Amino acid sequence: MVEPRFNWRVLQDGQLPLRPDKQVDLSAEHRCTTLLVWPVDAPPSAANTVVVDPCFTSAGSQVAQAQLAGLNVSFEILRRTFVTHPHHDHLPHLPREMPPIQFQEILFGPEMPPGMKLVHCPGHDFPLMALVFTAADGLPVWVVGDAILDEEWLRAWGYYWPNGYTPDAVAETWRSVARIVSGAAIIVPGHGPAFAVTADLVRHLLETFPSAAYANLCPSVESQLQARLESL
Repeated sequence: MVEPRFNWRVLQDGQLPLRPDKQVDLSAEHRCTTLLVWPVDAPPSAANTVVVDPCFTSAGSQVAQAQLAGLNVSFEILRRTFVTHPHHDHLPHLPREMPPIQFQEILFGPEMPPGMKLVHCPGHDFPLMALVFTAADGLPVWVVGDAILDEEWLRAWGYYWPNGYTPDAVAETWRSVARIVSGAAIIVPGHGPAFAVTADLVRHLLETFPSAAYANLCPSVESQLQARLESL
């Protein structure tokens, strides 16, 4: 049986003002990355698309409208949704000035389109699930919510410290990072652009992991990253 493949497009480019060095980028808006996914063998429609983390801001919705227009569709097709984790900045939301949409969340059962799977990635939030699918080019894409905030946060081994995580939760975050990096070719993070898993990235993560907070609590991370590097 041929594995289904999917097209995908970022509708809302995620941003995060807080940076891993604890500085604040005042030019950035706090908004999540929102993704549209649909089968390669059909144009996007309300019946076959999945929108991931559709928490639109006013500015982000304008970007999304332009992206949807490029596909010759509108916000009306955004019916079936998947939410990576139940934090307020990822839950379905439209700006007040937009007409309402009847979002319908896709659960873990038969509503999930064939070819899409969910991978548990706790740490940032215990229920967090990554959405995994194969892109048109055959590469595995992992849409990971805030398991990875963006590439800069990942390279810094940073976690969203304002949430007040315990050492065990931080260690769980690093285990999830290793799980994602081991399986993905493309990572779509919770608050930034998609990026590729390259040998350079994995080598950097390996070299800097010993300085990550509570790295001593999750020694398996290093061996997973080493195995991933050897596969690239």
